[in-house]
Amino acid sequence: MYAELSNKIKKILGLESSPIAISFSTEVPEGVEQMKGRARLCQMLDKVRLEGESFYTTSENHECDGGANSCGLREPSERLKTGEFLAKDLGLFGSERAARRFISANPRIEFGTVKVVSFSPLEKAKFEPDVVVLICNAKQGMKIAEAFAYESGKKTTGLTGPPICSAVVAAPFLTGEVVYSLGDPGARKSMKVKDEDIFVGVPAELLPDIVENLGKLRFE
Repeated sequence: MYAELSNKIKKILGLESSPIAISFSTEVPEGVEQMKGRARLCQMLDKVRLEGESFYTTSENHECDGGANSCGLREPSERLKTGEFLAKDLGLFGSERAARRFISANPRIEFGTVKVVSFSPLEKAKFEPDVVVLICNAKQGMKIAEAFAYESGKKTTGLTGPPICSAVVAAPFLTGEVVYSLGDPGARKSMKVKDEDIFVGVPAELLPDIVENLGKLRFE
């Protein structure tokens, strides 16, 4: 099923890399090995879509607190919650108040509800995904939005501030909606993405209908 879905959406949209299947669980999925070493969540996405790797991760594998926090594997540090880290250390905000407001508003899966986060190219997935992430250009993203609205009439959501681990990994899981992101400085620096690439997070249960609708739409 997942191989067929992946092949269809890649062919229809002309995607250059595989859709990324992600699951959040309390147990290790059968037949999937743990990732060796540590990496940022955004780098894990590149391992999957560009190198074809499948693996599961625990908190210890996540080099970046942001990714581990967003997926419910780790609680935010005090310096992150108070805004000190983002404002003073990274200089991303003009005040701790602004940083605190930003952090408190970011989608985040509840800590303790997830022990294992698994990743795989969609066509190779041995587990049932919760979210599928696509990295594509704006025109391809537009087609996904049109396919999502074809039967439901619903609009997609855009989160341009939060990091992609929050915007297109955690948020689609929490809301059940398709979520778009322009990316964030950390992800764009750490990943092999083009300037024109955008990020799309799709609740996995919506993907079959989106793929079917892509085949019905007429694009010039």
